[in-house]
Amino acid sequence: KLATLRAEIDAANERAETSEQALKQLEDQQTDRDQELISYQNRIRRLEDEAQMREDQLDEAKQFQRDNEATLNESDVLVKKVVTLEERFDDTESKLREALEKIRAYDLENEGLQRTITQHEKDKEIAEQKYEEMKEKYLASKGELDETIKMLESM
Repeated sequence: KLATLRAEIDAANERAETSEQALKQLEDQQTDRDQELISYQNRIRRLEDEAQMREDQLDEAKQFQRDNEATLNESDVLVKKVVTLEERFDDTESKLREALEKIRAYDLENEGLQRTITQHEKDKEIAEQKYEEMKEKYLASKGELDETIKMLESM
């Protein structure tokens, strides 16, 4: 009977250790997900900054075009500058579109990661609950074992 109780205690200890390892893994995964989320948020900020820079460049190009149109008298020079500015405008506009598309893609990916994080948090809570249950069972088993040992010692 004592060997059975010891085996149960050993099994309970083993289950507790397994639960602790599972909890540690979940915590490590959560940390990795948090770091990945921060990385994506930084990427989004950089892309937003780049989009703002492109918009500023676009505004500068437009202002440059307006300034040149006001000051140039010769039509050939004016046409050449306008074509150049339109090309720059088109390039900047396409880069801006690409940046906005990247931001949208990162936003979607970020939402997916948020859902994953939420699921991992739920899984972590479940694992913690199981751990607590196993801990309570372990403590109860330990108490019973202690009582049994006291009874055997008193005999």
